Amino acid sequence: MGIFDIFKDVKDFGTEFDKAFNFVMHDSKDYYGEVDVQDSSGTLWRIRVRRTGDRGRYLKINSKTNSSRQIRATADGYKDYVQITPDEWDMFRLLVGNPNHVELYLNAKKVLSRIV
Repeated sequence: MGIFDIFKDVKDFGTEFDKAFNFVMHDSKDYYGEVDVQDSSGTLWRIRVRRTGDRGRYLKINSKTNSSRQIRATADGYKDYVQITPDEWDMFRLLVGNPNHVELYLNAKKVLSRIV
């Protein structure tokens, strides 16, 4: 095995590592769904529950009445997003699958009202 063979092997490894890194950091996005929740002042919000490799667990929150109002909340301390607990994020994830669950909805409404 010559020096050029070693160089080629290292280059191939680097290329595969780069692909795997980019997949984990950017492409491994989990989208759990969305749910509409009304805050305590009566404003309706669409909440998208997501998780990505670099952002971790987060909520993308959009006002349904004022489309320019957008808030992001993180359970994993990402950037300057509003902080929520992992349990709060999980509650929204569960609410996506059970939008008619009254207790989950009322708890989500309390958390949403605090965030906005």
